[in-house]
Amino acid sequence: MLYKSLAAGVIAFGLPTFASATLIFTTSMGANATDPGWLSTIKYVDGKLELISKHLSICGVNPSWLEFAGDHIYCLDEDWSSAAVGAAGGALNTLKTTRDGTKLTSVGQPLKTLPGPVSSVRFGQSLKGLAIASYGGNGTQSYDISSPDAPKVVQELTIDNFTPKKGADPQQLQPRPHHVVLDPTGDFIVAPDLGSDLLRIFKVDKNTLKYVEAKTVPTPDLSGPRHGAFAKVGSETYFYVITERSNEIIGWKVTYNSDGLDFGRELFIIPSHGPGSAALPATARGAELVISPDSKFLLVSSRFENSLAIPNPEDKASGQVQSDPIINYAIQADGTLKLQQIYAAGGINPRHFSISKDGSLVVTALQKDGRVALIKRDVQTGNLTEIAGAVHVGGDTTFAKFKE
Repeated sequence: MLYKSLAAGVIAFGLPTFASATLIFTTSMGANATDPGWLSTIKYVDGKLELISKHLSICGVNPSWLEFAGDHIYCLDEDWSSAAVGAAGGALNTLKTTRDGTKLTSVGQPLKTLPGPVSSVRFGQSLKGLAIASYGGNGTQSYDISSPDAPKVVQELTIDNFTPKKGADPQQLQPRPHHVVLDPTGDFIVAPDLGSDLLRIFKVDKNTLKYVEAKTVPTPDLSGPRHGAFAKVGSETYFYVITERSNEIIGWKVTYNSDGLDFGRELFIIPSHGPGSAALPATARGAELVISPDSKFLLVSSRFENSLAIPNPEDKASGQVQSDPIINYAIQADGTLKLQQIYAAGGINPRHFSISKDGSLVVTALQKDGRVALIKRDVQTGNLTEIAGAVHVGGDTTFAKFKE
């Protein structure tokens, strides 16, 4: 196993065969500029997980979100270490990877972003644009990545009109866009704003890669909308969001009209564990929300519950460890949710997780444990069935995604 005390550079393990392998890229945050973060590549083949490479300092101090575009990877550095000394941190790093994932190189110089970039999404004609949500910078940005090695800033939008709500904690004393989500038509971007208790709806120009805020959709006071996703169910479109502060799921039926994207009234607001579920610990916080590839299931993660005990997924013979849950819902024909399953995420603080394109695997980034866990999923029933394994990558593990 590898830890952040290893010397800066790239550590590669052999020259494995990747014909049938699944590759997973993860990010881990470091402590400061002298103890920076890293990206790790994990191989899953023949039922086994293996850490095959670790790239230190390649995406600054606090690498988080990764966006894939062919053999290029766009990595966001949140850079909270700079904020601690009064500087505005945040950068977009352009990286290039080999097909087998063992080699990762920097391309050009990092581009400064608004402080604290936490999420990105590709958009526009031929997906040549990259939109970024900046949690620490009161806004969003867009970049042109039509020349993959040389992204260019297109637009920067900051939110100036803001008044904190009564009872707001420090997390909600400023606007905090936490996610950017492209709608199924590609004409709109939705940005859940955790600090403002709003969904910000942006109208996209697919050619210029600029966008304007068309409207906002409120969520309950002090709820803190964090991450969201669209789902196409039959001929209807729905949008769902997980709230961090109140740990709830909110759903809307979305329609398109002459005014653009219309959310109307909420379809429902339920606790993350379902209607009538027991009260959660005060420490619990909603984190990630993902729709299955077939749009039949919705999965969310809840952090800092310590509610489940499981065999240590890194070494089952070493005893049990605590885990937070992934809550699995079946999406009904009318867009409502039916609780299907509560399953272990593989450890504590599942800040991020993603599903493979065929829906058969879920990978979780467990920030507190410095662990990445892989969970098998039955595509037909939608159930999570087995923790296939886990790898200790170290640091604050913030992101894990399949490279397919």
